[in-house]
Amino acid sequence: MALSDSEWREWLDLEDKDPVILVEAKYYDGSEKTAYWSDTGYADPFDANAPDYEPVLQGKIRVREKLQSSVLEAFEVLIYDEAMLDWQFVGHDLEVWLGDRSWPRADFVKQATEKTANVTSRDEVSLQLSFQDLGDMYFDQLVNGNGLGAEAGLPFVFGRVFNMAPLKKSDENFVFYTPAIICITDDVRDNGVSVTLHPDSDYNPDGTGDGLEIELVLNSPASGQVTLDIYGPTWATAGPYQGTIGPNIEFLLSKMNQYIQIPIPLGPTVPNAPKDDIGYVFYQYGTVKQMLTEFCDSLGLNPRINSDGELDLVRVDDAGTPTRVVTDADFEGPLKLEVVEPPYKQLELGYQRNWSVQGSNTLAGSLTAADIRLYSREYRYAKESRSLDAYPFVRNQKLDTTLFEQTDAEAELTRRWNLRDEERRVYSASSYGACIADKIGDTLTLVHPEFGFSAGRNVVVIGNLKDLSELRSELEYWT
Repeated sequence: MALSDSEWREWLDLEDKDPVILVEAKYYDGSEKTAYWSDTGYADPFDANAPDYEPVLQGKIRVREKLQSSVLEAFEVLIYDEAMLDWQFVGHDLEVWLGDRSWPRADFVKQATEKTANVTSRDEVSLQLSFQDLGDMYFDQLVNGNGLGAEAGLPFVFGRVFNMAPLKKSDENFVFYTPAIICITDDVRDNGVSVTLHPDSDYNPDGTGDGLEIELVLNSPASGQVTLDIYGPTWATAGPYQGTIGPNIEFLLSKMNQYIQIPIPLGPTVPNAPKDDIGYVFYQYGTVKQMLTEFCDSLGLNPRINSDGELDLVRVDDAGTPTRVVTDADFEGPLKLEVVEPPYKQLELGYQRNWSVQGSNTLAGSLTAADIRLYSREYRYAKESRSLDAYPFVRNQKLDTTLFEQTDAEAELTRRWNLRDEERRVYSASSYGACIADKIGDTLTLVHPEFGFSAGRNVVVIGNLKDLSELRSELEYWT
């Protein structure tokens, strides 16, 4: 059975242990198969029918964990079967595990999940497998609107959006596309003036079972540009979205998975993302990265594919509860200061993006001056500022988001403002043992005689370069 965190850390700190690295590499050879490799050889002592892991791994096996990525560094494997030269590894899954030779295979702890990106060879005796961030592979996927590709038409909408322009089919007929049940048309405007829709307006299933074509029919021909607002309904009394008003990132990502070639596995942190109203609309087909980056930047999240191959949403905050204490005894060298981040001097956060910016001279003259400004500007802004005499050249920060509600934007502004109300720093350290188990986003209490940590201060793990061959870590802490 799987080890607990405490048992895993206890083993990492043992002097009397027999560590072994296991790699399970999928490949194609007429059908998908699995190659079983290790650094020093392994056979499950409790299962005679389990596969043997060939002792063919060469060099160091290292995993570079960062806030927004997790990448297994390239390694070499001995050619122990001539047929390996014809095995197709590229694009197939590869997993790395670490444990003790005396353990059953089920007790090993996973260290990386990858897809092989390239295979090269520098000599006739070995192959080198290399990898790129799995997030790049997932996030570069094109979102083919509504699952219909070029036939779907545009725009394609996720979530709650403001003042967007639908696709014009005639002077009275307009359409847009959206994942199923995610939104309802709110206010429809012609040159900024609210209009009433004809009863023929409808939500039409597109025939694929995975989306809707929203048809808008005006009672009379439009006199200018037609725009509309979209909001999320209150979901039913059952299910994971109970009580959520408007779209949230878990729902948007699960729906997005229906429109990309390789769905993103959603990890356990995704349901815990803030349930603020966010939205996205694109008028040319976009990538997952474009949308996911805007969603996550809005909420201060760092999207990454974790060691289990699932999407992780890490947010660095002061609110974390420390999971353990680390001291100078855990490090093999000095604590080093890497980066100094000054406080925010002024921070503006854009919200309720105007998805279709309209010229003030083309809007109806009957509109108020406030509405003309609203429809002709891309964002509203929430703002905080303060005097920082100790930091004379700190720049003001102006960041745009896909947040819709003013209250959500103000809450996120307050969170970021308070988080950076004092100088923040990044430290690094080298370690053997249990620090290899520290995960990105973990809050630790660091006690160290240097840099003012003698009384202990909370730090957040934002980097961990894990050398599995040496059981050694290069760590980065944010405080």
